[in-house]
Amino acid sequence: VEAGDYVEKGDLLAVIRSSEVADFEKQQKDAVRRLALADRNLEAVRDMLGSGTASERDLLQAEQEAAGAKAEVKRLREVYDIYRIGANSTYDITSPVSGFVVGKNISRDMLIRSDREEELFTVSGLDNVWVMADVYEGDIRKIQEGALVRITTLAYGKDREFAGTIDKVYNLLDSESKTMKVRIKLNNKDYMLKPGMFTNVYVQCRVEGQLMPRIPAHALIFEGGKQYVVCVGTDGRLWMQEVGVYKQTDEYCYLNAGLKEGDVVVNKNTLLVYNALK
Repeated sequence: VEAGDYVEKGDLLAVIRSSEVADFEKQQKDAVRRLALADRNLEAVRDMLGSGTASERDLLQAEQEAAGAKAEVKRLREVYDIYRIGANSTYDITSPVSGFVVGKNISRDMLIRSDREEELFTVSGLDNVWVMADVYEGDIRKIQEGALVRITTLAYGKDREFAGTIDKVYNLLDSESKTMKVRIKLNNKDYMLKPGMFTNVYVQCRVEGQLMPRIPAHALIFEGGKQYVVCVGTDGRLWMQEVGVYKQTDEYCYLNAGLKEGDVVVNKNTLLVYNALK
């Protein structure tokens, strides 16, 4: 199998042949050959004894050599039985779970040491995935476990958002980047998210425990030192609404005053609509 392949539980990933077992097999084959040679030599000595060309001493020595060779073959076979070594001295690596091969650190004819610590394969089910995100020091107070998160990727663009939650906050700062890691859990039933993807993360911020509305940055209008949005009522009525901006990024504004959850704002041709209402 290769990295990226999908495997079912129990599927064969690789076959390992033990070099020690291979050497042991060679010992056993050599012992069998020595036994065959000793048996032939014993028969020859017996024939020679009958014709008077060999002595009883020669026969005794041949019998001892044959008995020793037979005992060695028996010993090696018993070792095989004790360790339950297969006929081909191989070990099958099978997948313990169904999922994708996201890591492979083995290749054909590669020597694997007994003290190796690195895993040979990593198989992961991608139905649910984690996204690791960096939080700047100034934003740490706004982050907490359970916060709702929206994520976009370079692969699918800004129009495709994925929803998740922060399920772990690592309360340590990186000494170089001065950022804190958070782990975000997302549902990935359609397998659109892949390991190693670059993502942008947007977190629903809280001020003193209250969720802040988020609007597209281009929906905000600045005039006379104040910020406004154009609101849309349930009856279609439009009006200008002053808002307080808590934080603004290139794409979004988080508001701490002027709007509440569920309010609708104009986010296309906002400036034209605003000027028409003045």
